[in-house]
Amino acid sequence: MNTKTDFLRRLKNQRDTFHQDLLYRFLNPPERDLVKSIFKGFHIYESNPTAEYARVIVSDAVLEPNFKTTLLCSSYRDEQLTHRDVLGALMHLGIERDTFGDIYISETHIYIEVLSELIQVFKDLHQIKQDFIYFEPIDAFPSEFKERSESITLFLDSLRVDALVAKAFNIQREDVKGLIDQEKVKINYFPIQKYTILVKPYDIISVRGFGRIILTDDIGTSKSQKIRIKCELLR
Repeated sequence: MNTKTDFLRRLKNQRDTFHQDLLYRFLNPPERDLVKSIFKGFHIYESNPTAEYARVIVSDAVLEPNFKTTLLCSSYRDEQLTHRDVLGALMHLGIERDTFGDIYISETHIYIEVLSELIQVFKDLHQIKQDFIYFEPIDAFPSEFKERSESITLFLDSLRVDALVAKAFNIQREDVKGLIDQEKVKINYFPIQKYTILVKPYDIISVRGFGRIILTDDIGTSKSQKIRIKCELLR
């Protein structure tokens, strides 16, 4: 998938020549929306509708979908390890982004859902920074799974997305605008193009290269009339 236009052209061709179920690699939300818009009237299944990256099956019949994915898990020790580190290590191996889903990091383990036919490729990753990594297949996330995050309280003049991102990651607002221009900032997994968009409770703001901010519903006003908001920061 080179561009949005290429992907759209491919979808239309597949719709016009449809003769069997279609199983796509891991798609982001805008791509999944394109699939849904082109294949109206078909049955569409997503491996994880709430994730940023999910596999999609298109069928003309009701079925029990088999997404042909495997959940991999590895322990780690580096307390400074981030999603960016894991993603960078995978990209360094030449692994394409549409071959795996979201990266989840708990206090002790890394979890990645991958294409089942490429398990060995991912198992070839043995080091991230200075930490030893060894991925093994598991059946499911542990029941007590919780992503590693940092709780922070921010005091803002407004709830504009550029103000929030600048404060959360301690970067200049002009730099945030540059990230937005490059479509590196997403709200609820969709790229944004305006700096002035207002965020609201439960929004997920993703900033490529920095991490994610998850807003809570705890919003108030400080004595100095600043907007007070609590967030979960995932790096």
